[in-house]
Amino acid sequence: MADLKNVNSRVSRGAEQVKAGLQDTREAAGNAAQQAAPGLETLARVGYASKGVVYFTVGFLALSVALGRGGRTTDTRGALLKLQDLPGGSALLAVVAVGLVGYALWQLIRAVLDPERQGTAAKGIAKRLGYLLSGGVNLTLAVFTARLAASGSAPQGGDSQAQAAGTVLNLPGGQLLLGLVGLGLLALAGSQLFTAYGAKFMKRMNFAGVNGRVKDLLVKTGQLGIGSRGVLMLIIGGFALVAAWNRKASETVGISQALTWLNSQPSGNLLLGLVAVGTLCYGVWCVVQARYRRIRIQDAA
Repeated sequence: MADLKNVNSRVSRGAEQVKAGLQDTREAAGNAAQQAAPGLETLARVGYASKGVVYFTVGFLALSVALGRGGRTTDTRGALLKLQDLPGGSALLAVVAVGLVGYALWQLIRAVLDPERQGTAAKGIAKRLGYLLSGGVNLTLAVFTARLAASGSAPQGGDSQAQAAGTVLNLPGGQLLLGLVGLGLLALAGSQLFTAYGAKFMKRMNFAGVNGRVKDLLVKTGQLGIGSRGVLMLIIGGFALVAAWNRKASETVGISQALTWLNSQPSGNLLLGLVAVGTLCYGVWCVVQARYRRIRIQDAA
């Protein structure tokens, strides 16, 4: 009995030490973020603008297809390759790469330091995990952009979503895991559509001093942009569920394939055109956020 009490006591002390260590680490990270706050905020704003350039390009190329002007739909990496072809493309991509790093850091700060007070309830944890995932995705995209800017080429990685789905399916319980990913994407789509419909994003914006009509136009742009992104996530999530059900990684789709699928439906040009315009709006909205979004690096007191 005494030995059991000693073990329990050691476990309790160990847990307290780990908790204290994590708290110290979080405080140290918070102090570092506070000292670097002005620079990090600037990087985050450049990040939103860079993200806007990428998605505006995706939307522009999709709209060109919908209007019958040729070309093909693409995703964020394909958009970066198109930007590389512009005059001064390498210099532009270098700026975009820095911006995407800044955006990734901002997302990681939101996930770890929680300056927006999402909390540790289930909803808050889900949002913070989403920020963490977004940070990782944008950091990977930043590396791709930097390589493209430096050498004029970068490894494409083939059909990345199918490869990722295949990896998941090969894990124990992979079919269930991929199904859960699909459900998560559908939940994200629903959240984005809800946010767009009610303009819930306005709580993060500071439009003080902006003309009323201009403000209304910006809000509509945000609603169209976020709503269009929700539609794309709905399609991608639906295909992920089908791929999980059929256990076929090749049936997953990314942004480019989702846009192509829309174009293949009855009245496909109209559907693609609407989502393309929405994606253009999403790119514009990202740039609007670069100027007007409240970005709090430090935790609110």
